[in-house]
Amino acid sequence: MFLFKQIDRLEYMHHLIQTEATGNPETFAGKLHLSRRQLYNILDELSDLGAEIRYSRIRQSFYYASPCQLRIEFGYEKLNEADLQLYPME
Repeated sequence: MFLFKQIDRLEYMHHLIQTEATGNPETFAGKLHLSRRQLYNILDELSDLGAEIRYSRIRQSFYYASPCQLRIEFGYEKLNEADLQLYPME
């Protein structure tokens, strides 16, 4: 369940940034149930992926410097016998 909690957190984080409703860094971290350091670690990772996230002291919110979309995909499917030949399990 940890994975799904992380995905939900990232989606909520994206929503807050997109709507410029994060508040200051301490408030934003609190909304996500993270420490300030953890928040900045995630923001750094998003930045590494190409997201341009900035902070406005006037608006008291993080925001995207250019429009972007967060897309997280996860799937599960059972393999049939033919698929097992393509993806042998060790």
